[in-house]
Amino acid sequence: MAIEYIDKAPTLEEYKEMRRAVNFMVLSDRIAANALNNAFHITTVRDNGRAIGMIRVLSDGSYANFITDVMVIPEYQGRGIGTEMMRRTVDFMKSTLLPGETIVLYLMSAIGKEQFYKRFGFRTRPNEVWGAGMSQWITRKE
Repeated sequence: MAIEYIDKAPTLEEYKEMRRAVNFMVLSDRIAANALNNAFHITTVRDNGRAIGMIRVLSDGSYANFITDVMVIPEYQGRGIGTEMMRRTVDFMKSTLLPGETIVLYLMSAIGKEQFYKRFGFRTRPNEVWGAGMSQWITRKE
């Protein structure tokens, strides 16, 4: 296994294939391309050139940052790849700071994956400080 962590987006087709492999929502080419092109930071994991995982950060370029698309295709899960992607991403985000600066990293965990993210210092919501995270899917019907 020649696993490489590359700070570069996968191709559109690779991205869509990884999403299919992990049962993420199917995206149109336009939406998927925008997701890749507008990310603040992306790490793609490759095995002998094949895209097998990725992680993506969205940012306002300031204090608000959102980790999304944390995915490793099923046959590579359980090998520490997701852990390494998270470690590298948190380290990258720390590297963007000047001494004394603070930012926030948000994410929305899949059900049952909360313990994985807690290892990196993420806290579940609601808690004594923050309310529940909230989301809404919007679809345009013709």
